[in-house]
Amino acid sequence: MKYVYPAVFTWYEPEQVYIVKFPDADNWITDGYSLGEAIDYATDVLNLMLSGAEESGEPIPKASKLEDIKITDKNSFAQYIYADTELYREMLQLKKILDMKKRNKAKRFRKTA
Repeated sequence: MKYVYPAVFTWYEPEQVYIVKFPDADNWITDGYSLGEAIDYATDVLNLMLSGAEESGEPIPKASKLEDIKITDKNSFAQYIYADTELYREMLQLKKILDMKKRNKAKRFRKTA
């Protein structure tokens, strides 16, 4: 499935990090030391949480509209984050296959060395 959820990015000066929260789900939180990293991690968290909910049959929260998100902190802004849970699961499966091949190659190398 494909989804779009708003995320709130807040620059947290003491730690020099962006904190990212999804207003539609209390426990969907991540961070990043740069904006690009924070967006990447937010995308990963969104895919992880939604694919987990799909697989377990948990209810998937309704996504708010970006314009309904109230930003009061001057160090914060909201933007949409996109998730494609089918692609995410395929990428995880591919990563498992590549990791397995890498381990097998390392085992063969140790046996011949």
